Amino acid sequence: MARYIEKLTPVSEALRLLKERVSPIEEWFDAPVWEANGMVLARDVHAPIDWPPRDRSAYDGYAVRSVDTPGRLKLVGSATIGSIPAIRLGPGEAAYVTTGGFLPEGADAVVPEENASVEGGHVIIDQRVEPGSYVDKRGSLVSKGQLVAKRGTVLTVLDIAGLVESAITEVPVYRRVKIAIVSTGNELIYPGEPAWTAREILSGKVVATTGAVLAQYLQDYVPWAELVHEALLPDDLEAVSWTVERLLPHADIILVTGGTGPSTIDLFYRLRDKLGGELVFRGLKVVGGKPTSAYIVDGKPVIGLSGYPISALHGFIRLVYPLLIHMGNVRRPAPPLPIVWAVLASRVEPKRPRPIKVRLRVENGRIVAEPLPWKYQKSSAGIGLVMADGLALTGEEPLEPGSLVPVLLYRAPAGWRPPIP
Repeated sequence: MARYIEKLTPVSEALRLLKERVSPIEEWFDAPVWEANGMVLARDVHAPIDWPPRDRSAYDGYAVRSVDTPGRLKLVGSATIGSIPAIRLGPGEAAYVTTGGFLPEGADAVVPEENASVEGGHVIIDQRVEPGSYVDKRGSLVSKGQLVAKRGTVLTVLDIAGLVESAITEVPVYRRVKIAIVSTGNELIYPGEPAWTAREILSGKVVATTGAVLAQYLQDYVPWAELVHEALLPDDLEAVSWTVERLLPHADIILVTGGTGPSTIDLFYRLRDKLGGELVFRGLKVVGGKPTSAYIVDGKPVIGLSGYPISALHGFIRLVYPLLIHMGNVRRPAPPLPIVWAVLASRVEPKRPRPIKVRLRVENGRIVAEPLPWKYQKSSAGIGLVMADGLALTGEEPLEPGSLVPVLLYRAPAGWRPPIP
């Protein structure tokens, strides 16, 4: 590997060269859905049953037979959420029911509690109730076999809430991409007691922040990857090569920070000759991280990043992050939960401030928010969280198509690309 950087490789070309040589993760397994936060779906997920599996109440009130309304109905029990009711309604009978509770046999409608009155063990219904009123019918939210979530989706806590509520308790996921970070430099120290650390800095030492920045970025923004090892080593070729060789069987990608330049103390260009492997590129066409280089050893990318935190992070965002998307089989990344402004695709009438579940897409450089059908907007329709990409935060006034709305984003919009020029 050349000591000096003779040709700078454009980021797009460097990424293409790496993707050609690095295969995505193939190993996958079935995981309990509550343990799959941040992991990538390895297969499409289809609903195993109709949801809800039985007719259930969409409101606190009274389960009735619509043919008995209006009328004075005898209260014969209750059907609260958490169990299957053991009662069956006969003519002239009603049962108290809570939101989400399964309807007793014989009932076909629910009367909201505020629309009825109770007198001595009877409930008085003054108006005709239509069949299906305030009822979530069996399979009305999801039908058996329906596609619920697509392969390549990074699961969020909101996906998990929606999936498990709908009795989807196990999902196929890829194992996480395993990353090792090796920070190099004779000047580096781990921080310790503040006064001691300050003295060391004033004497010329440098706190090893670069590896810490990358590790934190991985934890916050790359949940489909995991840091399996982090090392701090001096500028010693034997020590670094020994460490990298022993990490290769246990990591999918190794990041070496520091020592990427051509000076006599830099070692990344010498490390490749020590380890063998194929040089991919030497030098990246950027400002801040220009010495970024990469080679392939035993089919694994070893990438050299600058020792300066901001330059290393720049190289990571430009090159390593999209490579990790490729390696992790990610089709829909899950960014942290920012508020973004989106253009509303259809009219909504919230009446009160509320979150509206929306699908997102990118059109002409703008994020467009399409509200899910109303049946998925109910708090009881947790599966709507899986179908949505974010929550539009609305006020009390109706909003027309084209209105700008703030959206709590928990999945990248369809058509989204990392906002890097």
